[in-house]
Amino acid sequence: MGRRDWSCLPDELLTKIGQYVSGHFDMIRFRSVCRRWRYSLPLPHTNNWHLQLQITLLKEPKPDYRIRIPLPFYESYDPELEAESSPYHTVASSIVKTTVCIINQSSLLKLEETQQEGKFRIINPISDIPIKEFPKVLNLLDYPIMEITRGYICKTSHSNVLKAVVLPEYDDKVCMVLVLCDHGRLLLWRNGDEHMKEISNKFRYDDIAVYKGHFMAIDRWGTVSFVDSSSLKVIQYTPPVLNGGKKKNLVVCSEQLYVADRYFDRARTSQNPYGKWDPSVVDFKIYKLDEDWGRWIEIASLNDKILFLGKVLNFFVPIKELSGCNKGNCIYFKGDEFIGSKSHGVSVFDLADRRIGSILSFPGCSDMLCPPSWFTAN
Repeated sequence: MGRRDWSCLPDELLTKIGQYVSGHFDMIRFRSVCRRWRYSLPLPHTNNWHLQLQITLLKEPKPDYRIRIPLPFYESYDPELEAESSPYHTVASSIVKTTVCIINQSSLLKLEETQQEGKFRIINPISDIPIKEFPKVLNLLDYPIMEITRGYICKTSHSNVLKAVVLPEYDDKVCMVLVLCDHGRLLLWRNGDEHMKEISNKFRYDDIAVYKGHFMAIDRWGTVSFVDSSSLKVIQYTPPVLNGGKKKNLVVCSEQLYVADRYFDRARTSQNPYGKWDPSVVDFKIYKLDEDWGRWIEIASLNDKILFLGKVLNFFVPIKELSGCNKGNCIYFKGDEFIGSKSHGVSVFDLADRRIGSILSFPGCSDMLCPPSWFTAN
């Protein structure tokens, strides 16, 4: 059979094929075949929709070094204190699209869009630290790219904003944004709203996600709730995770909902270079939601998969997709006790032997998060 001229495919067939091309890089590759293919599929919009939002946050407590002398005859008045009595302040934020992908079957990277069309920042998918070893100019179309997951980053000058999720999930026309702030507060923005609105609730939340087209939030007891954007209320969706740890992460994979439960050793702490005293992670448990029976089932092994718990995105990756990686059944996560070291704050937990440590203590595991030699050779 002779070679076929793919540029001569019927227009209706090109349109049909284009309906199944969803990834940003796949769309660019499709359009680069020839002129007919390029005109059959519109150019993907990368950052024309960037959202600029105002977020109301709790003020960080300021140390008070003033000497207070009790006055027995009258009460002192400080107008400066009265002006600062509000516990909230408003900051500007920007919602930015980000993509986690595997490049050339060897490196797991996160590509964060910039204000320049078609330009990306390359960062570590776990620690969110920019990777500086790459050349200044890198054409990602020169390498095979497999998209793992997509998400959004809430860029702000304050560290109070922990995470943001968007609906619709994979559409340039953003209608709603749910933001998780420190102290477990939830804020919601809907298209047309002037400001974000707080979802009043007595519970404090550890993580948020989009599951089956809805906003979901998990509280510190392991109860997942559905966030109703109309009434600004949370409605319980699952029972709590019994005998749970101290921090929960939501993971959505193949229309299934998982919870990664993190256990801390409160008696053993370490001081990282930034001067924060944090408890150390000593154990993990993974649960999968049984929708039929409305219960959590503990997962003893991930088999040939790796679970990545990032600052913004949580996702599974089969080890067969990463050449040179032959160790599955592990959890990669951000461990503050290793910040400042060559591990960039990335830790690994082995579900088989319950061992935990810096990624550097697991031979070969750090290679997938480092720039490969063929990137930096030139």
